[in-house]
Amino acid sequence: MAATVADFQKRFPEFCHVDDVTVQLFLDDVELIMSSEGKWLKFYDTVHQYYTAHFLAVAEHTESGDTASLSPIKKQMVDDVLIESAVSDISPNANELLSTAYGKRVLFYRKLCFAGPRGV
Repeated sequence: MAATVADFQKRFPEFCHVDDVTVQLFLDDVELIMSSEGKWLKFYDTVHQYYTAHFLAVAEHTESGDTASLSPIKKQMVDDVLIESAVSDISPNANELLSTAYGKRVLFYRKLCFAGPRGV
């Protein structure tokens, strides 16, 4: 059972300012990514909401132009403008979930649910 906008807003009141249509769009996107409830044991709804919060946080940072928290800066010069990122490559292969507290929680649950072989 997928999380609803109301469930999401109860868990993450910091996103109540985001309109319901946008939250539902992100919930739908995450539902496609997570694919199967059975893989996530009893944590599917919780992970679904944390994953959605991660995407919303990234979207808000991108919209505001503040990407420093998503790609930490190692070096910065004022004159002649040199900015060097602390992360060498941000790509779909990189673990971008580490860029937000919500994404880190998704990784926690991923490790919990996919810890290795289990008998049925």
